[in-house]
Amino acid sequence: FETDGKFDINKKIFGLNMGPSNDVDFTVGSIIEYAKRHGYYIDEHYKLSVTDQNLVNQIEDTSYFVNYRTYANDSSILEPGDAYMSMKTAITESIGLLSKYYEAYERFVVQPSNFRYRLEYGDVLYTNDRLLNVKTVYDYGKFAITSSQGMQVETNMNKVPNELSFLAEKITDKLQKPYKVYIAINTLYTATDVYAIDNVNYLSQRRLYAVGLVSVTIGIILMAISLGYLIAFCGHNENETGIRLNNLFDAIPFEVKLLLLIFVIVLLAAINNFIINKVLHIYVEKKRWGFAGQMLNYVSIYLVTLPIAFSILREYKAGLLWKNSYTKIIKESFSVYMLKRTFKKKLGSNFLVMILVDFVVVILFLLTTINVKSLFGRLTIFICFIIFLIINIVIFNKVYKTAIAFDKIAEAIKEIANGDTRYRLDESEFTGREISVVKDLNNISKGFQGAINEQVKSERLKADLITNVSHDIKTPLTSIINYVELIKREKPENAKIQEYLDVLSVKSQHLKNLTEDLVEASKVSSGNISVELRDIDLVEMINQTNGEFEEKFAEKGLKIISTIPTTGIIIKADGRHLWRVLENLYNNAFKYAAKNSRIYIDITSENNIATFVIKNISENPLNIKPDELTERFVRGDVSRTTEGSGLGLSIAKSLTILQGGKFEIIIDGDLFKVQIRFKAV
Repeated sequence: FETDGKFDINKKIFGLNMGPSNDVDFTVGSIIEYAKRHGYYIDEHYKLSVTDQNLVNQIEDTSYFVNYRTYANDSSILEPGDAYMSMKTAITESIGLLSKYYEAYERFVVQPSNFRYRLEYGDVLYTNDRLLNVKTVYDYGKFAITSSQGMQVETNMNKVPNELSFLAEKITDKLQKPYKVYIAINTLYTATDVYAIDNVNYLSQRRLYAVGLVSVTIGIILMAISLGYLIAFCGHNENETGIRLNNLFDAIPFEVKLLLLIFVIVLLAAINNFIINKVLHIYVEKKRWGFAGQMLNYVSIYLVTLPIAFSILREYKAGLLWKNSYTKIIKESFSVYMLKRTFKKKLGSNFLVMILVDFVVVILFLLTTINVKSLFGRLTIFICFIIFLIINIVIFNKVYKTAIAFDKIAEAIKEIANGDTRYRLDESEFTGREISVVKDLNNISKGFQGAINEQVKSERLKADLITNVSHDIKTPLTSIINYVELIKREKPENAKIQEYLDVLSVKSQHLKNLTEDLVEASKVSSGNISVELRDIDLVEMINQTNGEFEEKFAEKGLKIISTIPTTGIIIKADGRHLWRVLENLYNNAFKYAAKNSRIYIDITSENNIATFVIKNISENPLNIKPDELTERFVRGDVSRTTEGSGLGLSIAKSLTILQGGKFEIIIDGDLFKVQIRFKAV
């Protein structure tokens, strides 16, 4: 549209051959005049528009041979039809390009612009900035340079405009004049154009994003803190213990709440979409409709989900989430059915499945032979079906009998596991592989019975032996102790004799204690001991025991540190046996605790369980497992440098269990700790 860089009304745009020797050239002026005469105009947005469609329709549709188009080279003609064009098409095409020219000229030449360009096309120069050249282009914030001499685009833009060379080549004519293209953006934005406006918007948005990012981060932290607070205190009320439930809503099973939540969310989504969104469109800008709709849905989901989520959380804290759920009921029902289902029922259900599969197979077989019309063919299919059914019944009968046999074997195993070692199976009721299993099971039962009889006999003999031997030892031992005491009363003058008597007295007394421990251990292990459970104040008994052993502990510099409640804790126990347990534990602490150390005594009561704990630091390394210390004749002092029978802890454990308590030893390095638990009354 220009000549020497200026708009030229006489510039030829296209030429048509409208008949023999009738070549017509159309200039910019003639095109504009023709377009206005037929109702075309360019609107304020530089778009080609129509005032009267009837005028447009009057333009002839005859196609003419195109001699030339200055805005398109020969490469656009791909087939013979492309060389012809109607007057209407030529006018709309050229006027459309003219509207784009007006827009570009107005934007980049008439109005101040931060977009600067320089196009050198042969000897012709197109530019909106005379100062822009090969030297000054680098002074601009952003630039791009290309030419017909190379394929690369020189630029400092983040994204290289690779299409620049392609577009330049496309619009050059067939003469292929050399060209150079310089494009630059003044990033100081001295002109108020779209680039300056977008830059202001970008900087504003960037600040908003920075503030938003900080706000979102703070919001997430505060949300996490508040959520943690709500989770921690959900279900708790001031001055109340335990979890407080909303009986009206929290009693609803978890699955019902979940379904209710899904239903309400779907319902709210429908209401928002069909009703509330329409109201929002009245008050919200069109460009923000999508965001407003999303926020509405998010807020709705949040407000509905929050109370249901905290209701589920309260149930979980109260231990009722699984207990009240339908899933638990179904699982337990199915589990009970699976556990109680015998091999017969299991096989029966499997057989029904097999019949169903067989039925499907037969139907498919019938469908494949549906075209059989002859009587013989149909009779053959029926006979095959009967044979197929008989084979299934025979197989089921065989497997069913096997299932009955396995049910009997399973019942026998259950009886033997419950302690009935006299249970026997009738071998005549079994055949095949099952009979060998039955014989082995009967032999196992006989073996168990024999082993139990031998064990009972052995334990009885050991108990009798220990009792008899202890009695035989105790009689002469009593005489020795008495005679030693009589000799000591004579007060022999020989110091050596007096020393020997003291040693003899200590050792004989130790032997007496060992004998008594043996007898008691034998009685406890054989169950030959009576227990009379009565209400006993554990706190009072421990205080008495501390007083009994305080003087004895002082001999080794041991100090008792007690943590005992002021109020009593009543337990069910045998006072005589409980005293023996405590005596053994205190004696054990006296023997093996490090000198000048502390003995810690603790009594607690929690969840109706009274717990007594005694702790001390061992004088010698405890290279032994806790369970081994409660075995007979096992001592924590492996070197046996201290006196002891190795029966004290074993007796204490047996007597504790006999009274319905629990006895536990804990070893942590040199720390020795014993815990005794009884049910509090």
